[in-house]
This record gives sequence, structure tokens and C-alpha cells, in this order.
Amino acid sequence: MIKTINGWRAVFALMIVLFHVGVTGLEEMTWAGVSFFFMASGFLLAMKHPFDRLDGPTWKRFAWTHAAKLFPLHWLSLVLWLVAMALVGMLVIRPLALSLNALLLHSWSLSHSVYFSYNKFSWFLSTLLFCYLCYPLLAKWLSPLRQRTRLIIVAVLAMIDFIVLAVTGSNDYYRTALYVFPPVRIIDFIIGMVLAGVLPRVRTLPVIGKSENGTDAELVAIALLSVMVMSYRTYSCLLPWSDAILWWIPIALILLMSVIYDKREGFIGKLLASKPLQWLGDISFEIFILQGLAALVFNYLCAPALAHIGLGHASPFDSPGSTDIFSISPYSLIAWFILPIDILLAWVVNRLFTRPVSRLLRHQ
Repeated sequence: MIKTINGWRAVFALMIVLFHVGVTGLEEMTWAGVSFFFMASGFLLAMKHPFDRLDGPTWKRFAWTHAAKLFPLHWLSLVLWLVAMALVGMLVIRPLALSLNALLLHSWSLSHSVYFSYNKFSWFLSTLLFCYLCYPLLAKWLSPLRQRTRLIIVAVLAMIDFIVLAVTGSNDYYRTALYVFPPVRIIDFIIGMVLAGVLPRVRTLPVIGKSENGTDAELVAIALLSVMVMSYRTYSCLLPWSDAILWWIPIALILLMSVIYDKREGFIGKLLASKPLQWLGDISFEIFILQGLAALVFNYLCAPALAHIGLGHASPFDSPGSTDIFSISPYSLIAWFILPIDILLAWVVNRLFTRPVSRLLRHQ
């Protein structure tokens, strides 16, 4: 694992959780973070598994290995969610939605009530599973092509994405459906794969990789990401493409610089490679998937307790942001409570479930 990329995983995972619990100003970084996770997955897989040749047994072994990384965590989070909802008296069983959830197929539905049913953040695992299953076929297809041809393919895919997002415009229902839809998200994944093929040529550029450390490159990447954020906030015409297209170039630069300056990081890279962020990066999957459960713990356990000590009264069934007759809401502090609960849950699940199951499956 490249430490800087793992550190970026931690940063984006934390930003996504903070955005979901109500911290303002992180909307763009949340969109960028989702694109980052898909692009980084394709990028790292292409570096590790080139798949110049592919046969049935090889594909099955790859599919089993990577599906085994997703299903156990998904099933655990789904069971925990069902139990939690049953305990608070809000469990509703919808057979179709539950079946699609159990099979990690729910992100294929274009219905909000299906792809965000139960643990709504598991759509990410459903879409990532599709990318994993397609990866060997995509790698074999892309392998014999010249780099110029691969870039043309990326340009065509980008144009398709551009057109689709332009057609949906500001229609939130359809934009959200496309946001989680596997055939749309695999574009990010393929861009990451092609980016890995570009890496050897980028390394030979005279201005790349020659300095003692990557401080300048890191600052350029972060500056470019900041420019994209400010451009989106300034120009409303960029709205249709905020879900993906705006972030491809800065994220590509982040990934390339992370590899080129691996073990020669600048001060930003050293921060990303620090032990706290590496620890958070190692449990970033769990942080993302379990954030809904963390919010549920806060909503039904912590929030009423806070209300009783003078931060306002809120019913256990109030939604985040609700206020009582005193116009005081404990949810004004929601981010500072949900985030540590989420991190604690993620660490416990990673330590007591994800790691043991992973060791067990490796021996199968």
C-alpha cells in the first residue's frame, strides 16, 4: 500500500462523514472523495494485477478474492442495521429491496427507495463489486492497446458522462440515481486504470520526480483541487458536472504524485503518511459503511442524554436538525459526536471482524 494514497483515503472518508452529518462547506470534497475511491481502486489494481492474459480460473480466483473483501462487511453492516432498526421499533421489511441488498445488487436500481434502502451507504460496495468483477476483462481489453488509444477511450467515456450529466441537469432525483449507478461510476474506475498505464511515461518527464521530495507537486495537486472547488462555488453552470468530471484531473494528479514521490514525500505527504492517518486509512472502508449506524447510535442514545443535561430536548424519533420549543438542538453538535462513534465502531469491526474473516478466507 502506498502510504500517501492510504492517507488520502482517511482524509476523504472523514470529510464524507462530516458532510453527511451536517458540516457545511464539504459538499464538493465529498463528491471528489467518492471519485477518488473509485479512481484509486482502478489505479492500484492496474498496478498490481495487469492481467495481460486471462482465463476462466484466473478470473474466478480474482472475483472470489475481491468479492470476499466486500460481502462479509456488507452482510455484517446489514444485519447490524436491521437489528438496530428493530430495537428502536422502526424496522420495515421490504422483500425486494432486502434481497437486492443482500446480493449487493441494489445500486442497479434507479429507485431511491431501493439503492438507499437499509444501510444507505452500502451502495458504494454494490457499485465497487461491479467494478471488481469487470476489472479482469477491462484489463485484458486495454492491455494490448496503445496508450494513445486508451486515452481516446477515456475521452469518449468522458464525453458520454458529460452528455448524460448535462441532460439530467439539476434534476436531483436522476442525478442521485446516476451517482450510484454502476455503469456510470465505472468510468471513474477505468480512468484510474488508464492512469496507471500513463505512469511510466509521466515518470520520464524532465520536471517530474527530480526534486528531493514532493512538496511542490503536493502543493500543485491541492491547489488544483482547491481551484475546482472554488470554480464550482463561483460558476453555477458547472453544477451538472460536479459529481465526477470536475475532480478527475486533480485526483489523477494526486494519485500520480503519490506514486512518483513514494518514500520521498514532502511535508504534506509526510502528514498523510503519519501513523494516525494510516490507521484511519486502514479502517476507511468501515468508516464509510458504518456511518449510518454511528448516526443511529447518536440519535437514539446520545442525543436524548444531551437533551437532559440542558442542550435542549429532542425526541428519539426526531430527525437531525429538529429543534424543541426552546429552539435549541443537540444536533448542532452532531458532527463532533457521530464522527468519534463512527471511528470507534469502524476500529472494533475491523479488528474483531474484517481482519479475522480476511485471514480465514485467504486460507480457503
